[in-house]
Amino acid sequence: MLNRASLDAASPITLWDSKEQADVARYFRSRPDYEATPLRSLPGYAEQIGVSELLVKDETSRLGLPAFKILGVAYAVHRLIEERIIRSESILACATAGNHGRAVAHVARQHKLKARIYVHRGVSQSRVQTIAAEGAEITLVDGTYDDSVREVARDAEAQGWVLISDTAWPGYEEVPRLIMTGYTMLMIEAAEQWQAAPDVVFVQAGVGGLACAVVSWLHSEYGAKRPSIVCSEPEEAACVLESIGAGQLHQATGSLQTIMGGLNCARVSSLAWPVLKTGVDACVCVSDDAANDAVRKLAHPFPSDPRILAGESGACGVAALSWVFLHAEAQPLRNSLRLNHQSRVFAIITEGLEQSTAGLA
Repeated sequence: MLNRASLDAASPITLWDSKEQADVARYFRSRPDYEATPLRSLPGYAEQIGVSELLVKDETSRLGLPAFKILGVAYAVHRLIEERIIRSESILACATAGNHGRAVAHVARQHKLKARIYVHRGVSQSRVQTIAAEGAEITLVDGTYDDSVREVARDAEAQGWVLISDTAWPGYEEVPRLIMTGYTMLMIEAAEQWQAAPDVVFVQAGVGGLACAVVSWLHSEYGAKRPSIVCSEPEEAACVLESIGAGQLHQATGSLQTIMGGLNCARVSSLAWPVLKTGVDACVCVSDDAANDAVRKLAHPFPSDPRILAGESGACGVAALSWVFLHAEAQPLRNSLRLNHQSRVFAIITEGLEQSTAGLA
């Protein structure tokens, strides 16, 4: 756990202006297949952890795919087509741990484009198969997710492919910025769905793209009155926590062995880092056991709650909030964030349950 709630920090950077934010909503609402995902209330879960209200944004089904990732990819590709960076002969390429690559392949197919998706050998076969089913050409990479990011970047430059990466590095930041801008649609919807802003928001990290989008959006929407923000990530891939603790970008020192495949990243996106460095109030690491427990509780809910079939990465935020509210060692964090039985809490279920792990439900 890293607690920065009591520290004075500079205002986080906002990655877009009001005109571009309006363009995100206009683009998605113009799509005939657009439908807002539900904001679900979990009163039974809220009572169990001791808060006034628990709201979760259910991204287990979004634009035909089981994860939020398509929001960023669809918006970025839309903008790149408008700017004529993507043409009819373009090949889209990316590295992925699953959901991002499937979204790139899906959007490429919708636009009658080819896709080259690089996956490291630790990605489950079921995820690879769902990407291939979208018509993408798969390249298997030895090593980690970060190795696959480097390899596809090198090959895309050599072959003239259009790289659609959700992580950034110096010299490659505009496409990841567009992807993060697209992610804000889920926050636009949430603000229209809740009756009042929550007191605290739990958001997953990974390379930091979604967390960056949420921090930027909350800051631009609420300013100094924004909710507190807690970033959650696997304890074996805690690149955001370790970077904030070091005060600079820092590669995760964990084993990178976790069931939370979508969050199994060793490095924070260079574009997300300045926003997270100044805008996150606390970081919480989640064990695989805790993620599994959250998956089961969401799938077998309290009688008053809806059933949600979340994947392990998707349930990471809920697992983190359970730890914060139920464990004695988190008391200093609860105090600094002013969390109590009257608090209203918001989390994002970022992905649905893989078919191959449906037995957990």
